Amino acid sequence: MRRLLFLFCLLAGCHLGPRYEAPDPAVPSDWKSAPATSLDSEWDNWWEIFGDEQLASLEKLVIENNPTLYIALEKVAEARAVAGVAKSTLYPQVYATPSFNNVDELIKLYGVPESFAPRLKTLTRVQEQMYQLPIAMTYEVDLWCKYRGTYNAAAIYAQAQDEAVRVTMLTLSTELASHYFNLRALDTQIDLLKQIVQLRKESLALVHSSYESGLVSYLDYLQSEKMLADTDAEYQESIRQRALFENAIATLLGSLASEFHLDPSPLWQEPPTIPSGLPSDLLIRRPDLAQAERNMASFHEWIGVAYATYFPGITLTSHLGYSSPDLSKFLTWTGRLWQIGADIVQVIFNAGRNRSYVEAAFARFHEAKGSYEQAVLTAFQEVEDALSNVEQYALQSTDLQNAYRSSQDFFTLSQLRYTKGLVNHLDTLSAERAALDAKRSWMNALGRRYQASVQLIKALGGGWESCSP
Repeated sequence: MRRLLFLFCLLAGCHLGPRYEAPDPAVPSDWKSAPATSLDSEWDNWWEIFGDEQLASLEKLVIENNPTLYIALEKVAEARAVAGVAKSTLYPQVYATPSFNNVDELIKLYGVPESFAPRLKTLTRVQEQMYQLPIAMTYEVDLWCKYRGTYNAAAIYAQAQDEAVRVTMLTLSTELASHYFNLRALDTQIDLLKQIVQLRKESLALVHSSYESGLVSYLDYLQSEKMLADTDAEYQESIRQRALFENAIATLLGSLASEFHLDPSPLWQEPPTIPSGLPSDLLIRRPDLAQAERNMASFHEWIGVAYATYFPGITLTSHLGYSSPDLSKFLTWTGRLWQIGADIVQVIFNAGRNRSYVEAAFARFHEAKGSYEQAVLTAFQEVEDALSNVEQYALQSTDLQNAYRSSQDFFTLSQLRYTKGLVNHLDTLSAERAALDAKRSWMNALGRRYQASVQLIKALGGGWESCSP
């Protein structure tokens, strides 16, 4: 098969190797976990959907100051420069090589009769000097698109690096949002834990008083004391986790963690609905898929470059300038210099190196193709996982909200019974503590919903503006 392809390439002229065809992977008609929703754009940046001004200001700082994004941009500049180097090989190379040589050496003459030059010795010293100012040109005729293919591969790789910048921006922005909402969820938890700790202190005081009065056992007192210690330890753990998220945000912003601080801002509102769009939109919107496709196209260009090694190379050379052993005649018409030449090189035997070069090019292309196909499968899995998490966490949150309302009603009823003397204050504190625990579970579920929303946005490829009609 490859021999036939090789013959076809020989007859076809410049373009060698198979033609590149953009991949057309199979996509589902709809999402499994949730119906597709419109992607009509209302935001220039995806985080604007949350309506959080502080998050928006932090996202702006990430884009402006994060060193990882700066590195990605420099990789784009490097790739474009490499493509520029490859493009230069498509044109003649012109250069000047001025020189001056002064040689004094001993030579021996053969076959010169003494009658021709009586005073000329067989051994004599000769001094020679030469002034030269040639303008040289070399150009390898790119009949088989070896250099054109090299340039195309480099240019397409630069496009892949452009997509890598988008990947980096999406990763950094979603990572920041994830840390930010984790921090705000911890602010909510810390606020509730403060209240629970206070209630457990009041409860412990009442139990201690009841123990001294002989109304409860020492075991009840120890149990109440343990509950207070556990809650206080959980409160301290939440503060520790919040500090870690705050430090992580500082690093993303390119700031020193020691000099960065975010004021507490508890999370209470429900997250917005994230438009999922059609599954076919995913192939357009995910920058990592675009990067994988460009890498595949770049490696495909190297197949043609590899095939070009089978064909002869033609190099044209020329020199135009001045050359003279006498300085007075150097830059004159008498001292003119010109030379035109052509070289043809054809490999006769190199122990299968060209064949191995072609096979390696095909293998690299197939690796890139496999990476693209795997990236597509992973992308659809990530969206389905995120949609499932958003849906299930919303259902969990509804159940936990109902549980909180029931606990709150029980606490209200307990307060009413306490005012009528039907229960003691310890029972009221227990009911209030149960209500706060239920609210805390509900708020934790709310935090998970925000995380699922951010992960869905990342899985979908970020902003909506690229898919607007």
